[in-house]
Amino acid sequence: MTVLAEKAGAGNLPAEVTKFIGRRRELAEAKQVLARTRLLTLTGVGGVGKTRLAVRLATDLRRSFADGVWLVELSALHEPELLPRTVADALQLPGQTAGAPLDRLSDHLADKRLLLLLDTCEHLVDGCALLSEVLLRAAPGLRILTTSREPLDVMGEHNLMIQPLPVSGGPGEDDAVALFADRAEAMAPGFALSGDNRDTVTRLCRRLDGIPLAIELAAVRLRTMSVEQLEARIDDRFRLLGTSRAGRDRHRTLRAAIEWSHELCTPDEQALWARLSVFPGDFDLTAAEGVCGGDEVAADGLFEVLGRLVEKSIVLCERDGRRYRMLDTIREYGAERLAELGEGPALRRLHRDHYLDLAVQARNAALGADQLGWLIRLRDENANLRVALEYSLSSPDEEATGLRLTIVLQHYWMCLGLFAEARRWHERALGIASASPRDRAVVGYGAAMVAVQQGEPDYARPLFAAALEAGDDELRAHALHGQALIALFEGHLDEARAHLEEARAAFDEIGYNDPLALLTGPHLSTVLLLQGLEDEALAVAQETVRGGEETGECWNHSFALYARGAAHWWLGEHDKAVQDLLACLRIKESLGDQLGITLALDLLTPASVVGGENERAAMLLGATDTMWRTLGASGQYGPHYMQRRATSERAVLRRLPRRPFEDAKRRGAGLSVAEAIALARGETASDAAPGAADAPAADPLTVRERQVAALVAEGLSNREIAERLIIAKRTVDSHVEHILAKLGFNSRTQIATWNERRDRAAGPRA
Repeated sequence: MTVLAEKAGAGNLPAEVTKFIGRRRELAEAKQVLARTRLLTLTGVGGVGKTRLAVRLATDLRRSFADGVWLVELSALHEPELLPRTVADALQLPGQTAGAPLDRLSDHLADKRLLLLLDTCEHLVDGCALLSEVLLRAAPGLRILTTSREPLDVMGEHNLMIQPLPVSGGPGEDDAVALFADRAEAMAPGFALSGDNRDTVTRLCRRLDGIPLAIELAAVRLRTMSVEQLEARIDDRFRLLGTSRAGRDRHRTLRAAIEWSHELCTPDEQALWARLSVFPGDFDLTAAEGVCGGDEVAADGLFEVLGRLVEKSIVLCERDGRRYRMLDTIREYGAERLAELGEGPALRRLHRDHYLDLAVQARNAALGADQLGWLIRLRDENANLRVALEYSLSSPDEEATGLRLTIVLQHYWMCLGLFAEARRWHERALGIASASPRDRAVVGYGAAMVAVQQGEPDYARPLFAAALEAGDDELRAHALHGQALIALFEGHLDEARAHLEEARAAFDEIGYNDPLALLTGPHLSTVLLLQGLEDEALAVAQETVRGGEETGECWNHSFALYARGAAHWWLGEHDKAVQDLLACLRIKESLGDQLGITLALDLLTPASVVGGENERAAMLLGATDTMWRTLGASGQYGPHYMQRRATSERAVLRRLPRRPFEDAKRRGAGLSVAEAIALARGETASDAAPGAADAPAADPLTVRERQVAALVAEGLSNREIAERLIIAKRTVDSHVEHILAKLGFNSRTQIATWNERRDRAAGPRA
């Protein structure tokens, strides 16, 4: 599986999981606006449906943008300085280049025809305004669509206010009533809008002022009461809350609906709702139990309480029951309750401690067979790690723990190439005056390693020098490794070799305690190879490969495979080289390591030439040219490496006329990373990204029904599915009945076959 884009220009919009209702006028107007302006902001109160409308609009316009339609979800982001990097992450760009991230993003988008959807901008208005202004100036083919509770106030911005759904009560079906009926049918099997209940539903929707989120929250209640009871309870609740009938502030109306849902929760459900607001995005059950258990919600009983919140649609259950999250408005309300309870500081500390413990576990597993799984797990928790770091580094009594967390995460950031992220937190940590000399030196070393990878050796030199003087043997060895990289990238091979050999000797004596120490092997092999010492390079690489085979460690092992493949290639052992490079590529692809992927593809290019695949070689040259520009080629592996890389192009030009060569290279430059990998493997484009012919038929199931169908396919009983998803067995029974009816099946075996066919058509998942 790969975390990279499956198909160039495809974008990343989520599939709709419920029926889209109404908004025909707004959709038509928004399309007209985007045809004549380049920045459109959809504004409105929380819960009015801005995001849903924006995603539908973007989906409808997908064919108009050759380079795709891309969604950037900002609700979990609270550091404006990380906004450009977050956009780059959504666009699946590597984070390995130096300089201003906004400038790098502008360069990437300069020649693109693309629609960028920035969702939930209200807490980052200034940052989103600056980002939009800069990107729109730099990229004439760019359109930006944003959702926010207030306009960005940018020159050229067009603001479209999204009103609640209309509730006229006249002839025909109002959109608000239609929405309630659709959601009610899903929540309460057997419900149907009729002449008997239409007036009651209309009054109910009017009381909710047509706000979609409020309507959907109300529909959930039909699981436990009739429409008439629902209307009566809402009327009573609104009078109790003092919400005016006129609804001067529609957010008060939404708030009343949420408060009403809150009041219908038991005390332990209310307590857990408040505590879960400490998570900025999604989370797993272990985190919920570790952070939110205690007092009203015992840790051993939290599973049951969480299940009830899922049943009430307060908490959403995703990824086949592995992750949970709350809608922004629900989470914000919970945060207010948490503040009222006075539990905020304690919960934030528990949250930080949980993710510190997770990071420590990942660090302890960094040299073994579980390394890859832990790296991917930390990547899933990146929003939580950011919150934990922000809390620690901004709280005077917690700074020491913030320093520790920064140090523990060094290997994670380096292994996944999250250099911009790492640079920010290291620089924050370096500003802590109370840091001990050793902690300051270790953090300085981490900041320097990131700077070297970003092509800023002058920033790194004094930090490496300070690490050398810290009086710590292990830190000295790491600093020597860093100095070797500077020498390598600047073309000083003898100096690089001397530093690496000294560092390797030190690590041989004190032990290799993290992946960055192991990397001295592949780097030394690379230097020896660039010096023309192929046999020595192969011996060092072989030793490092054996170490990875013995321990199961993946990240450094993939670099070792690359180094051995390079040595085999230059020794004329081409078949062995290709085997090693393809094995390296499999690991790099799973991590999304675009530097490692580019290096491997560089060396697979001459393999295509030797195999007589000259057009494929030219396309790979075009693809890797683009990838090096994206990465920032000037800082990577230095002039000696780039000279050897240039030999591939000369070799192809000797075998292919100039015009076909340029045409093939241009086609290669337009490939996505996943398509370039498929090309290097000799696969077709459809192997890299399933085309329309392979796409599954329209999926009539809701997201929950798809989860249930997948678990049916695993052979689980309804009771086992209920336990996995933390829902009632009767709810699973109902879901299975709906699945059979919607798909026209009469057996669970047919569901399993349908699910398998759907997964096969969907292809590998990110």
